Formats: sequence, C-alpha cells, structure tokens
Amino acid sequence: MLLQCFGQDKLQFGKRPDSALPYRTFNIYSAPMSARNHRFSTSLFSFAVLILLGLAGCSLLAPLPPASSLEERLAAFPAKDLPLEQPAIVRWNKHQIPYIEAATDDDAAFLLGMVHAHLRLAQLEVGKRLSQGRMSELGGPFLEDLDRALRAIDFGYASRDMFDAMNPTAKRWLSKFVDGINHYKKQLSPKDYPHELGVLAVKDEPWTPLDVLTMGRLASIDVNWISYYTLLSIDDPEQREDVRQYLVDVGLAGAVSFAGEGGIEATELLLSSAKPGSNSVAVSGNRTETGAALMANDPHLGMLLPNFWLIAGVECPSMHAVGFMPPGVPVFAIGRNENISWGGTNLRALSSDLVDVSSLPDTAFTVERSELSTRFWADQDFNLRRSPYGPVITDVDVIPSAGGRELALRWIGHRPSDEVGAMFAANRATNWEEFRNAFESFAVPAQNMLYADVEGNIGMVLAAHLPMRPDWHASQFILSPEQADEAWNTILNTLELPASYNPHEGYLASANNRPTQTLFQIGYFFPPDLRIRRLLELLEARDIHTVESLAALQRDVYSTESYDLAQRLMGMMNEGDFAETPRSMVLWNTIRSWDGTYEEDSLGAFAFESFLVEFAPRVSELADKILVFEELRGSAHLRGFLLRLMARMDEDAVRDTVAESLARAAEKGRDGTVWGDVHRLEIRHMLASVPVIGSRYVFGDYPVAGSQETVMKTAHSLSDERHRTTYGAQARHISDLADPDANFFVLLGGEDGWLNSENFMDQLPLWRNGEYIRMPLTEAGRNTEFTRALALRPAK
Repeated sequence: MLLQCFGQDKLQFGKRPDSALPYRTFNIYSAPMSARNHRFSTSLFSFAVLILLGLAGCSLLAPLPPASSLEERLAAFPAKDLPLEQPAIVRWNKHQIPYIEAATDDDAAFLLGMVHAHLRLAQLEVGKRLSQGRMSELGGPFLEDLDRALRAIDFGYASRDMFDAMNPTAKRWLSKFVDGINHYKKQLSPKDYPHELGVLAVKDEPWTPLDVLTMGRLASIDVNWISYYTLLSIDDPEQREDVRQYLVDVGLAGAVSFAGEGGIEATELLLSSAKPGSNSVAVSGNRTETGAALMANDPHLGMLLPNFWLIAGVECPSMHAVGFMPPGVPVFAIGRNENISWGGTNLRALSSDLVDVSSLPDTAFTVERSELSTRFWADQDFNLRRSPYGPVITDVDVIPSAGGRELALRWIGHRPSDEVGAMFAANRATNWEEFRNAFESFAVPAQNMLYADVEGNIGMVLAAHLPMRPDWHASQFILSPEQADEAWNTILNTLELPASYNPHEGYLASANNRPTQTLFQIGYFFPPDLRIRRLLELLEARDIHTVESLAALQRDVYSTESYDLAQRLMGMMNEGDFAETPRSMVLWNTIRSWDGTYEEDSLGAFAFESFLVEFAPRVSELADKILVFEELRGSAHLRGFLLRLMARMDEDAVRDTVAESLARAAEKGRDGTVWGDVHRLEIRHMLASVPVIGSRYVFGDYPVAGSQETVMKTAHSLSDERHRTTYGAQARHISDLADPDANFFVLLGGEDGWLNSENFMDQLPLWRNGEYIRMPLTEAGRNTEFTRALALRPAK
C-alpha cells in the first residue's frame, strides 16, 4: 500500500458506537462553532504533487494489470469452503455476466454479494468512502473540500435507524449480501486485489449493512441541489431571482406524464414525461403484436468506467429476476421477472429545502467534531453543526451561501425509510397492486417508476416521500424556520401520491419532466420538454410497437428545439444579407438545410453549434441576460432560453446579431467538419482525473452522436471545439413481456471492473452499434446463453 511508503498507519473509529461508519466524530451539545478551516494554497497543492511524483517504486506508479481472459477471471472467483446451506450454481455468459441459481434465499443473497465484489470491488470500496466523506484518505489534500461538504450533508445520518426498522426478510437479504462481500474479500491475497486499491492505498476493512445503506443515500441525492448550488453562487439577489424564476417558469410550464384532477388521488390518464437524466417507456398490449406489454429504459448517468450498473440474474425461492443492479446494492433497480418488468427515471421532486437558521439561538444547535484523515498530510479536526432543520451546510467553505447566510439542509433522506426493502418487494411483485404497494416505504431518490406486465397492462407510480407544501412555497427559495415548519407539516408517501394505470393512449413515457398536476407542487426545476416531446412523437407515430422500434427510439438523436431554433433564425435572413461574406452564405445554407439530427457525420449539427457558440452570448448580452446565459450554457435549457429572448426582442437587432455571429463562425474556417469530429466519447476510468497519473486511465476516444437535449443524451457544454460528453445514456434495457427470454441489456463499457480484463470494455461496440445482450428467464435460455457453470457446494 502507498501509505506504507511513508510508514503511516492511521486508525479509524466509529462515528458513534453503533454506527460502524469509520470516521471519528464526537457530539458536543450547544458548543460554539469553530472558525472555518482555510483551503490549501496553490503552493501546498504543488508540494503535494511533488510528493506524488517522488513515489517511484510505490503502488501509485504501478503498471496496469496485464490482460486477462474470461477464463482467468472466472478462475479467480473463490469456489471452495463457502458457507452455503445447499449446493448452488453461478452461471456466466461470454460477457462475464453472472446468473445465480440457489436453493435458498440466504445462499442467493450471499452469492450475489460475492459476485458484486468479484466484478466491482474497487468501485465498491471507493463508493463506500465517498459516501462517508473519506476521499482524502485516498487522494490527499486535493479532496478535503469535497470531504467536508459530504460530511456536512451526512449521508449516513439515518442508516442505523433505517436498518433497525427494515422488514425482517429484506434485512436478512441485505445482511447475507454483505456477508458475501466480506467472504469474497477474505479469500483474496494481496496480489489478487484490484489495481485501483493499490494505487489509492485503500486499507482493508469489513463491510456492514450500514455501509450499503449509506452508499444508497449518496446515490439518492436530490437533483435539485444542482440548481441550489447554482443559485447560492449568485450573490446579487435580483440576478439570483432572475435565474430562479426562469428555471421555475420552464419547469412548471412543461408537459406532464399523466393528467391529474388537481388532487392527491391517482388518475388513469396519460400525457407525457421527461428529465435530463433518463428515459423510460412502457407500451400496453393493445399497441403490440402479441398483446403483452413492452418496457424500455435507458438511464442517464456519468460516462465513466466501471459503469454505474452491473447486469445480473438471480433465481431462488423468493425471486427470479434479471436486470440492472447498482454495484453494492442487492436489488434490481431496472429489470424483469416472470410476470412484470419495471424501470424508471428521476422524478426531480423537491425532496429538500434550504432553511435560514441565522436567527436561531446557539442552544438550538448540536456540534459534531469530525476528524479528517488525509493521505500525504496531517489529520485535521473540524466542527459540523446540526440544527433542528438539518445540517448547517454553509459551515463548509466550498458550499456557497447566497451572500453569507447560515443555511440548513432539510432533506427527506435524513429521515428513516426502506428503499432496499421496497425494491426487494417490487422485484418479486406479480401484478400492479403488489408493485405499487411495494413502494410505500420508498422515499429517496424520488422516482417515476414505470410498470408493464404479461397481461398487457402498464402503469406508473411516483415512488417518493414528499412534503405537501403550501401554495406560497413556489415563490420562496430559502425558507425561514417558521415557513419550514408549515411546509413540512404533512409528508405524503407513494400510496398518497398520484399514479396512472392503463392510460387510454396505450403508452407511458418519462424523461424527468413534471409528472402530473396536484394540489401541491411536486417540484419546480424540471427540465425543458425536449426529450419527452420527442418520445411521445415517436410513440404516437406507430400503431404497433416492437422491440426493434423501441431500440430505434433509444438511439434517436433528433433535437426538436435545436431544429426549431435553427429554422427560425435562418428564416429571418436572406441571401442578400451575405453578399459581402460568401463564407457566411455557405454556413447559412448548411444550417438551413440541416434536418435537426445530431448524427456523427452531420455537417449541419456542427455548423449550427459553431454558430450558436457565437450567437448565444451576443444575443444574451443584447437582452441584458448574460448571467442567465452563463448559468444555462451547459444545460438543455439553452435553446428554449434563446427562443424566449428572441420573442421579446426587436427583430432587426436579432437579425444583425445573427449576421455577425455567422460571420464570426465562418471566419474560423471549419468547412467540412462534422459533429463527430468535435463531439467525442472518451472512455475514461474513474482514476482518469487523478493528477499526474490520470492519462493512463483513458482507454479510447470515439465520435458519438446525440447532444444535450436528444433522446440519446450525450451531454456537453456549448462548444465548437473538441469536447467529451460527460453524462448521458450509458446503459439500455428492453423487455418484451410476451417472451420470458426476450430481455435485452447493454452497458457502455463492460461488466467487469478489473482493468484490462477481456470484459472490461467488451460491450462498448454493442453500445455504439445499438446491440444488446439477451438475459433469459427460462432454463433453456440460460443453458444456451450462460455456458460456463460454476457448481458450488457447502463447506464440510
């Protein structure tokens, strides 16, 4: 381990006696707040880099592992002396995707933990420390600000209470899963540990169920925090409100996934749904060839290796399912069993509020002393305050405070709930009623959960716990304590929130948009309707849908709003405007003839983006909205923002700006450049951003279709230079409920997290070509697809 190069061996203690969270904190009630810790200066940062550079011979500079075959990787799976109750089998296909067959639930959960550790141990260990605010242990002083922010939020705050209150069946499943992770780790020799754990000097420590629940809370962050951070960074109140009001106006004006009656009760009607994060579609049996329903999901997350998901199959007495699992979590978030299929998107519900606690007396706060253990550096202690309304997040320098306010974060995720138990029940559901009821205990992250079954039924539930906020809440960004008390007086669960079942349109779609109408607002910062409008258009375009039509839908790269904006702008101009600038004429004609698709080989897509780079800031400045533009330039809001600006501006002024922007873009001489020349898919490992050594962990650079607002999302900031997409559709799933074996999945990258293994990136060509891997439910299908069977027997 790298720390051994310095002779360091730091001992970590639990957060509180029963927490098993390995960092030291002490409760000090009503203690005064200490002065804020200052950030490391550039000179200290440089010194730390020099230390890193001087570690030749230590594991930081160790070479990448040699290439390993599928057979070599499977041979590394511990198969002897397993604490099983009955003989079991773990089958593998050529992509190293596992399929567990166990005679007892305990054995299935235990083997599932072993499988997760085998495939993604490094990812698990880093994720565990990230959720606990311990990244400085791995990366040094560069990550201290991150750790302070993570500890201020305290993702593990409710973990003990959650575990104690879990359904006994789900609690046992989780505990056995953790036993499997720990057993796998015990069987490894130091040479068998993943490369990343040596580079990051990760010390071995056992896992607990609380670690899994805390990691789940990290994955449950309220996506509205992104908007909060943006707004809190704006010190000027008028400018802050200008940006906030724009985001709220767009979010609340959007299409909904199903129509509501203005009440809290469920309705049966459908319209639409959307979000910059994921797409999910369910098609009822009356719009398929077989009479059974179809389900399609493509979650949108960061485009890093290893993938956020792993694919697996499990058959045991209480569960028979295939699908996507988050590494380190023993349930299928997206998948299929013998009767139903499920998937979803982030609801973008407002699961939190900011509360100004400046007026509260010192006695209202408790103070925790937290020790930050830092690699290459001295340990530090700092104080974190908790108010009756949640942790005081602005006590951490890196979190902006909207001009110096003391703000607490009131978050549903700090309340006990049971997401693992809810998903465990949903994975075993056989019908709509069981599926919907499963989510009663599901609180965060708030989800639009879509449903389809073998009888042809489809549905959608809002899986969340949400405050029933009063009308005035929409006009408030930061609440007073009194307002927070009123806004959080009533908390609704999934069964009290709207749902849709068998809408007359015959389909349901979600893309993180506003889900429906209610007497209270579910959220405010919904994305524009670009993806949901396109999904609905594609679903309505055919009377009958198939697996093939949904596969084409998932790879659609047409941008409704970009096309509308381009046509409107080009329609304002005529050839006479370019008499003295022929290069502008060429660019104008290229954009005018563009079909609105962001294909890799599109000249028009690049021409439009290069024009937009020049036009967007100029027209925003002209409208005195440059600050709003700067906040929106990297988001799917930008095109709609520009259309709104132009609607209120003098057309001659806009025409002059178009002409000037075309001329500036044409001067760059980028004739013949296509979208894929600049819009790139860089295959990056999670270590690619580490100073000094990061370039070793970039494994490819490819042209990629799509854009910020297309159904196949490949997010990027506004740029006409070579750039990489950082976020988007990094996994896909389709199930045809007419056939138990017609379940198709694919990952961007591969199943195996072991660097340079045969299955580390083997699904990349499939993802790029729109192909899938079959995950059958029948025994015959498994025997065909999963030809490598590892028979396991209980230890004697």
